[in-house]
Amino acid sequence: MKLLMLAPEFLPLRGGIGTYIVELIKNMPKDLEVHVLTPKRKSYNNSSKELFTDKVTIHYTGISRDDILNNFLFQINCRKNIPEIISKYDIDIIHSQSTLPDLYVSPTSINVPVVTTVHTTIRDEIDSIKNFDTKMYNLSNSEKTLLLVSPLLKYFENRYYTGNRQYITVSKWMMSRFLNDFKNVNENKIRVIYNGIDTDIFKPSEKNNLNKYFPELSDIKVPKVLFLSRWAERKGIRFFLKAIPDILKKTDVHFVFAGANGSNKNQIPSKNCTFLGYIPQNKLPCLYASCEIFLLPSLLENFPFVLLEAMSCESAVISSSVGGIPEMISHKENGFLIRAKNIRDIVESVVYCATNDNQRIEIGKRARETVKENFVWSKIASNTYNYYEDILNDFKK
Repeated sequence: MKLLMLAPEFLPLRGGIGTYIVELIKNMPKDLEVHVLTPKRKSYNNSSKELFTDKVTIHYTGISRDDILNNFLFQINCRKNIPEIISKYDIDIIHSQSTLPDLYVSPTSINVPVVTTVHTTIRDEIDSIKNFDTKMYNLSNSEKTLLLVSPLLKYFENRYYTGNRQYITVSKWMMSRFLNDFKNVNENKIRVIYNGIDTDIFKPSEKNNLNKYFPELSDIKVPKVLFLSRWAERKGIRFFLKAIPDILKKTDVHFVFAGANGSNKNQIPSKNCTFLGYIPQNKLPCLYASCEIFLLPSLLENFPFVLLEAMSCESAVISSSVGGIPEMISHKENGFLIRAKNIRDIVESVVYCATNDNQRIEIGKRARETVKENFVWSKIASNTYNYYEDILNDFKK
């Protein structure tokens, strides 16, 4: 089998889609021939040979950008490059993503089946931002741009999902929501395959590297509460910040903030808080494992990698009960589910974890077992490969 993977994000890893693509390829059967079509990031000069077998070929097209134009330019390049790669390498199947890189390529015209992983939908992203009063909330530039061009993006999304494609949703919640939003999609063309984690990389013993990677945290003796995400309103950061004073009135903890967007650093309280900024991929396991509590109070999520990564490192995770999150977390069994936008829930969950060491540790251990049993990349890649085979068998009939 010959696969063409469309990768709007790839190396170096900066987001969930890039992580999904790289880990999926790494864990596929070794005899699968994989071609990756992706824009190249200017600052990235390292070879990818150490990550993949010689069965993986990377085709760069254009330069990766950190704005909404990135997707549009990649779509234009895909329109030109996809037919050429199919013809030259005799591609059997294409795996696309919900950023719609193959928007201008019809599966019928290229005579190759296309499966698209629905990580999120444009309409969900837009609707979540519209819930905010833009006069009160500090939307990021990307959020503002998304709102500005939302009618056009929704039009293209509707057009894309009426095409003759197959789909992967990474949660049952997304499958249900997807079918409700796009009435023309046949349920038989969708398969739920969860996201995965490499538990040999994300493991609790990585906290032994704390002095090496994060010396500024090494002398902190109280429980550390980690927030690791893009600084966007839909991540619930505003409600987390509002909860901090009440948490500190009830218990002694230290808050750790990490993520690529540091422009709002001045919103973080000066006491009992550390801001780390962007964290390279190789240091993430140590950060998760070194923080006793991980908090993600999002307003919208599908099946976030950060929760799986934190769970695999035996951190006690606290997250909003939104999207597919209840499919990975059982309340007070392997983590804590809270109501979105509910400051009281944030306070009570953090205080409970900080003041009940034995229960917190046991929940962290159960979290790692959950990941090992259900969400490892070897299993996810195997399920995805089997889906490829099913699609090809149906396509040939």
